[in-house]
Amino acid sequence: MTIARKTFPLCPIERTIAVLSGRWKAAVVWKLLSGDKRYSDLIGLLPGISERVLTQALRELAEDGVIQKVDEQWHLTELGSALIPVLSDMFAWGSQHASELPLR
Repeated sequence: MTIARKTFPLCPIERTIAVLSGRWKAAVVWKLLSGDKRYSDLIGLLPGISERVLTQALRELAEDGVIQKVDEQWHLTELGSALIPVLSDMFAWGSQHASELPLR
């Protein structure tokens, strides 16, 4: 059985959203900004995430070249580190408009 490679849209915004899509991927990357983390660290830092969902998010982020596992620890790659300003802006926007946004 062959697995089809993920194809990314041409629009840069859509490509970025495709890499970070899903409820947990941006949060995983955000938690890795402060340094390398073990799987068990990430489970503890992301209340509500299941082991299956975390495993899938880590696998997809690694396949996209955003994170890498070295010596049982996950860390951001150069590509992943380039997302820092994007996530920082998202954090600032979310903080500024939190009272206006519905909880989901």
